[in-house]
Amino acid sequence: MKLGATAGLFSCFGADRYKKMKEYGFDYADYGISGVLGDKTEEEYEAMILSEKALADEAGVTIHQIHGHWRYPPHDETEELREQRAEWMRRAIRLTAKIGCKNWVIHMMMPYGPDDSGFNDEEFLKINLDFFRKLLPCAKENGVTICLENMPMKRLTYSTTAKTLEIIHMIDDENFKLCLDTGHEAIFGNVADAVRLAGKDLRVFHIHDNSGKHDDHWFPGMGVTNWKEFMDAVREIEFDGVLSLEAGGCTNFFPGISNDARMKILKTIMDDIVNA
Repeated sequence: MKLGATAGLFSCFGADRYKKMKEYGFDYADYGISGVLGDKTEEEYEAMILSEKALADEAGVTIHQIHGHWRYPPHDETEELREQRAEWMRRAIRLTAKIGCKNWVIHMMMPYGPDDSGFNDEEFLKINLDFFRKLLPCAKENGVTICLENMPMKRLTYSTTAKTLEIIHMIDDENFKLCLDTGHEAIFGNVADAVRLAGKDLRVFHIHDNSGKHDDHWFPGMGVTNWKEFMDAVREIEFDGVLSLEAGGCTNFFPGISNDARMKILKTIMDDIVNA
């Protein structure tokens, strides 16, 4: 099974972050661009992402997935704001392709913010379907798959994997698939069941754990997820992609030990999960 991680997880190692990823057995990277596109030109961002790719290439790490633009608190309530987001996303998709990456992860539009209770579910769905159908030609032209991510908000109608898959099935395109975030799904139910439900629509993962109440981004094994059941489900659907970690940064855990010691612990955890 192939292992990956967010570049941010290894940020404590600075310019050596990809070398450390490789050293500890993570051959694939998830590079996040959240929040950086709005104040940069496409040329400035291209220089930044090419520099990042050069560091990864030097270390023998493949940038397997890119996390698209995200702002918090989310607000996509007007057509003007959604078009602004769409332009940033088109730019990010083009640059994703430029570095040879095929997977671009994004959150759904949230026109009413993270709590849409009391609002119009049909309008929420229409906004998302219209938005992603318009974005899809850019992804197809550039050979990139949009990976829609399930969310952790309990009061957002389309948070769960099951509801996210409804949008994916309605769009029904080979370039529009699922990013299954295990921590987000753990807030609602059984992660293994979500893997089975996703089946061949599952394109990429965000792997992390939590208390079952909050989006904690803990190391796997620190929370409520049954990782043996998870791996059984991964094997059942014959997933052959990357198990990509999205736990908190490396300084967030076991503060009394060195960064390298933390990574050794993490690699031991992941080996145990994969071999369960």
